[in-house]
Amino acid sequence: MVTMLRRVREHVPLVLVTNATLEWESDLESLGLSDLADRVVSSARVGVVKPDREIYEIAAEQAETGIERCLFIDDRLENIEAAVELGMTGVHYRGPEDLQKVWGFALDGRGCTSSTGGPDARVGEGPGDR
Repeated sequence: MVTMLRRVREHVPLVLVTNATLEWESDLESLGLSDLADRVVSSARVGVVKPDREIYEIAAEQAETGIERCLFIDDRLENIEAAVELGMTGVHYRGPEDLQKVWGFALDGRGCTSSTGGPDARVGEGPGDR
């Protein structure tokens, strides 16, 4: 997973959005993963939690892009649905294969292949859902 995230980050901004505690960022640092993302949007720091729309707006701002160009990945459907309602593309994470599917543009060396950054998966779709 770490290798996959680092490879994707070479092509697009990567912003982690978390409802974790303030210690989460120091935990990443102690694991040698503080460079995993360009930015971290922590609900403990910004005062709003997923699925509040404001946390997704903050994440898009941190990525320096429009909501409609964002891909939001989460294991909780209510968080994905909130992001999609705002205009993001949503992917339900159930395993690494879900990410390989939407991030193929970065993982296989082709680069972005569409004007919206490549991914075409939607809420709830995963292997076998198409």
